[in-house]
Amino acid sequence: MKLLPFLFTAILGGMSFAALASQQIDQAEAAAHQQIGSVSVSGVRGSTDDAVRALARKADEQNAPYYRVIEVANPGNSSAWLGNADIYR
Repeated sequence: MKLLPFLFTAILGGMSFAALASQQIDQAEAAAHQQIGSVSVSGVRGSTDDAVRALARKADEQNAPYYRVIEVANPGNSSAWLGNADIYR
């Protein structure tokens, strides 16, 4: 029974962390927010989704509540992705 309060606290802590993660928005939603900068990634191995997740992490590092993906590309015949996103508050 002493473990129950610890588990409850851990679950709530995890939920609050997820609530603080940057949220992807589209161009129409971006018009309602203030752009505060941009982020970019390169050399991301995997898929388009991996590149978008890397952009989301960069937006989180900048404490931006929102980000809009501008470009995700796989230049040439490479397995490494690059991407750019604007960040908003």
